[in-house]
Amino acid sequence: MTIGADDLTRFHEQGYLLLDVLPEDDAIALRREIDGILDRHRVYGAVDASFHRSENQHHGDRLAGYGTKAKHYYFHLLTDPSFLSIQQVFHRPEILRPIERILGGSLVINNASLFAAEPGTCYSLPWHRDVIQIPQHEIDEAAIYSQERFHNSVQINLPLADDETLWVVPGSHRRVNSAGEAAAFAGSKHYAPLDAVMPSALNVRMRPGQAVLYNNNIIHRGHNQCFTVPRRSLHLGYHSALRPPTWHFYLLDERMFTAAYRARMSPEVRLMIDQYFACRLRYPRMEDTWRGLSADVAIPPR
Repeated sequence: MTIGADDLTRFHEQGYLLLDVLPEDDAIALRREIDGILDRHRVYGAVDASFHRSENQHHGDRLAGYGTKAKHYYFHLLTDPSFLSIQQVFHRPEILRPIERILGGSLVINNASLFAAEPGTCYSLPWHRDVIQIPQHEIDEAAIYSQERFHNSVQINLPLADDETLWVVPGSHRRVNSAGEAAAFAGSKHYAPLDAVMPSALNVRMRPGQAVLYNNNIIHRGHNQCFTVPRRSLHLGYHSALRPPTWHFYLLDERMFTAAYRARMSPEVRLMIDQYFACRLRYPRMEDTWRGLSADVAIPPR
């Protein structure tokens, strides 16, 4: 599918866009395939039900021993060969076309992950904007969150089961913090406290096959007091090679992509990875992406 002018305007003004991307049957089939992968590594028996706060940050998990903890798991899909069969979704036209409309084409994937949790799991990631790569003393809110700056990054949450975990503050991506938001982030520009109350927050509820595309400068969080159904949600990130990347781009480690592993990838995904590292060669320094913002100001493509 593609998006029209009204959708594009809504994305730029609100910072997110909810779309029907995959047929529900395709999403369910993909979920069953992922369930099969998880089940091969699942450990049955006693479950550690304590709240694993530090592990609810997005550091990445190992498949081995899945299910031993009642936690929200985060699996890296681009570097784990167990998920090779899932990678075909990264280049599906239904996903790429709307992003091309937003970013202007020549898409480069920079992140692909799976959020997984079982019923009964509590999950709460604090309110944040995706600026944790930037030292707090270098976060220039007026420059970074300016509506005049083209943000060369789109993130996607694509759930494969009913999902109401994502919360956003519409429009916050294109302005500095309001008084209430500034109070919530008074202790840290990276994360608000877990119990912070965010004015104007909205819960994004999705069905299997729907996707939310969002500007990751938006104030957002992941929160579900207690999952009642398994969570299976794909989390993808794209940039355009036509413009300098943002700080979110520098996630992949070339050492993980050995010749043997690349040979097992599909030609489409292998090309995406080649394009990613070619872009890294052109823009090797992550810190330049926020220290040189004045050179990256432009009207978004329409």
